[in-house]
Amino acid sequence: MSVIGNEPQYAKIYKLDNILGTGSSTYTLRYNGDLQSTLIAEQLLISINGTIQNPNSAFTLSGSTITFAEAIDSTDTIDFITVIGEAHNVATVSDGTITAAKLSNAIGVTDTPVRKNKNRISQSFTVDSSDNAMAAGPITIDSGVSVILYGSFTVV
Repeated sequence: MSVIGNEPQYAKIYKLDNILGTGSSTYTLRYNGDLQSTLIAEQLLISINGTIQNPNSAFTLSGSTITFAEAIDSTDTIDFITVIGEAHNVATVSDGTITAAKLSNAIGVTDTPVRKNKNRISQSFTVDSSDNAMAAGPITIDSGVSVILYGSFTVV
């Protein structure tokens, strides 16, 4: 497949089971026989009689039920219903799954028990009264930078 720019490394794209028109406007979406109830209309690329359908206009979704704006007759052809991508809320990473190798070296994490940091403070920050902060010294604070301490800040 031709791609402009970088070819995608990861994608979840699949074609749903065929639907045959029965004169109804409501059908059930399945993939390999399994109900598909977590999809959203904008994920679907649908062609009927060679015409791409507009989500939330030509069809809507509710759970695994797709409802077309017009009934699909037995003489109509649903060419394909392709799912592109995954619909989900913000992902939550499981505890203990992010390793130092996945983080930028700019934050100073290594694969050892050593934590590296710069020896200068170049951005203003505040340590609230309920917080503690620490840095390995010696530390230089750039001109014009404010370090406001209501809590405790230790240089070791």
